[in-house]
Amino acid sequence: MDTTRFQDFQRGLRAKLPAAVDRILARARGRDCCLIGFLTTDDFYGCYLAWDTTGSIDQYFEWDQLETETDFLYQPLVDVVEASTDVDFCSASPQKWAFAEAFLRVLEESIRAVPDQVFEKNGFRREDVLFLSAMTDGDYVEEMMNASLGMFNSKDTLARYDL
Repeated sequence: MDTTRFQDFQRGLRAKLPAAVDRILARARGRDCCLIGFLTTDDFYGCYLAWDTTGSIDQYFEWDQLETETDFLYQPLVDVVEASTDVDFCSASPQKWAFAEAFLRVLEESIRAVPDQVFEKNGFRREDVLFLSAMTDGDYVEEMMNASLGMFNSKDTLARYDL
């Protein structure tokens, strides 16, 4: 699936994700690790940021949420979903998975664009922070998790977290 339908969503990510990552890392300062998740629902109706410092991805749905200034993740994704009349978001399908893959590619590009200085000023290296995306429940929970781990993180980061 072409990622051009995500242009407004991606524009917001590029502009505001570095500050959101900075806020999370400032809260995690002094910890050995930080995990940051882009969590969405089964029908992709919005997205939110969650984070954790335990080093375990198992309970991502219970992580702390970054609740301030994250509107750039929610409504722009809702707009993409509502404009995607060619995808049935209520059932598993090749079209829905293609949408998920395009969503993950947009997230990947935006994560990679976060300047190294954001990590360094908070006492982290980029390799210390594990990024992932998952659904809170639904058709592609495991698939999104596995795909995002490989897309968003270096081999060094995955090894650091025993993944």
